[in-house]
Amino acid sequence: MSVNRDFPAEDTFLVTETQVNADGVHEWPFDPSFPVDALQHSLSGTRPFRMNRHDYFELVYLISGELVWQVQDSFLTQSDGDLFVMTSPKFHRVTERSGPKADVRSLFFDRNLLASVAGSDFEYLDYMFTQATNQRHMVCGDTSLPCEIDDLIREIAKELPARSDRARLCVRTYVKMILVLLMDHVAIPSQRHSKASRRQESLDRLRPLFEMMERDFTGRISTEDAADVVNMSLSTFRRTFLQITGESFVQYLNTFRIAKAQKLLASTDMPISEVCLEVGFCDQSYFGMIFRRLTQMTPRYYRQKVNETLERQSATAPIQRPQGIAGSGNNPIYNRDLMFSSAFKSMEL
Repeated sequence: MSVNRDFPAEDTFLVTETQVNADGVHEWPFDPSFPVDALQHSLSGTRPFRMNRHDYFELVYLISGELVWQVQDSFLTQSDGDLFVMTSPKFHRVTERSGPKADVRSLFFDRNLLASVAGSDFEYLDYMFTQATNQRHMVCGDTSLPCEIDDLIREIAKELPARSDRARLCVRTYVKMILVLLMDHVAIPSQRHSKASRRQESLDRLRPLFEMMERDFTGRISTEDAADVVNMSLSTFRRTFLQITGESFVQYLNTFRIAKAQKLLASTDMPISEVCLEVGFCDQSYFGMIFRRLTQMTPRYYRQKVNETLERQSATAPIQRPQGIAGSGNNPIYNRDLMFSSAFKSMEL
């Protein structure tokens, strides 16, 4: 299925009943290697669905119009700004009671999206499944939650299709942020101080390290140095960092630095040897090896492709020189302000 991910304002009915099989299971055409999709489309009471179910997660933010959903034997009305959430294989559908056209932004993803990152990520998914029987499937727009999640869906759409390791890291990060917000919404008060609160405590302990990295990522930062910054033993730091980020500290730091290098290569004429030093790599050969591993191209070829793209675009319309890979400036992994406002202030992890 080809989807315009710029969220066009056109009449697009991309979710169709032909995707529902004989057993009533809705089968979304995910990329098996990265099962997530974010799109803007339309739903309508003139095209009501038959009851269907699915194992993937479904979030539907209503931009305009009105929808009436049936979940098992219950009927739920969705108005502008509301969020419909389906995290369990319950039978549900859009009914004929809905308005003639409703514009929505939807996020669909399978739990296997997080399977290859770190086993602890399944805590998010398992928690949502265990809470499914108590879940309120409609989140009203008079809370801030639907807008926060809609913003994250937009960020995910910017990264899709996620071809690079960096883009996939971004998408998984945004999805986990959404799950944490939903966990906080559906959590039973007595359960909020278990695994989720421990993860929040761990993330708070790592915060000085992220602040230090953003201020000065060009100098040598060993795993031992990082552990000292957050006052942890080396073994505790390694375990905690892997649980929170899904990567070892060295992997995370290399990804962070390569994102900074991409921005410099795209927005300046700085020699590659200087870019290497500017982002904290002492050895240009090692820098090139890590750059190729994460981007599937050499630094020189990456800059060449950026310049070729600029030349083609400038032939048709005046443009500004790009400031780096699309989306990297808004990536909470790399942007300190967004990281802290989204990951520390707006939610309990």
